[in-house]
Amino acid sequence: MILPPPEPQTRRQLLRGAAARTASAALAAAAAPGAGGVAPASAAVAVPAASATIDRLQRLVRVELLLEYCYRQVLSSTILRPDARRAIAPFEGHVEAHVAALEARLAARGATLPPGPASVSQANRFLARRRVGGRLGHLRGDQDALRLLLSMEQVVIGAHFVALLKLSEPALVELSAQIMATGAQHDAVLRLLLPPHKLGSAAPYGLVQGVQ
Repeated sequence: MILPPPEPQTRRQLLRGAAARTASAALAAAAAPGAGGVAPASAAVAVPAASATIDRLQRLVRVELLLEYCYRQVLSSTILRPDARRAIAPFEGHVEAHVAALEARLAARGATLPPGPASVSQANRFLARRRVGGRLGHLRGDQDALRLLLSMEQVVIGAHFVALLKLSEPALVELSAQIMATGAQHDAVLRLLLPPHKLGSAAPYGLVQGVQ
């Protein structure tokens, strides 16, 4: 279920906000020692900011790894009907690319790369923690599997929605927005594969923000 905020923001508004934060960060950097200004507290501010960025990236990697694990488990089973399997088969590769891109940003910062689920039981605990319905290994048909994947896509969209509110580095903002947009496309396809199988249920939602 997608929960609208009291004052919903579009992705464009989020990107504008991120751009404003980036400009503020640039002004602060210009005032730093060595840039022609004096900012005694700049080093103290930079450390928490870098730590917060790493923490945010690690959060994104964890949720993407869980989504990747779910796709792998569902696609390696025989639970999906042929048309559904064909439609979502590329999605696992998309998520793998998202994980690789985010891990590269973490590695560049010398940060620890979070591990993915080590087992189905661990993945199911992570799903329960995120209040995702359905459990791997206990899905009763392709609709159960598709709903689980849809719910996880919405969790990932929500994680990137929050990231766009927190990140200030332009490259990270762009990456998160791209991943969020891909997730919204996955969301649309998964919705179309579920009853009532109507185009209206898969129409893009301008205020998409996922589950937070």
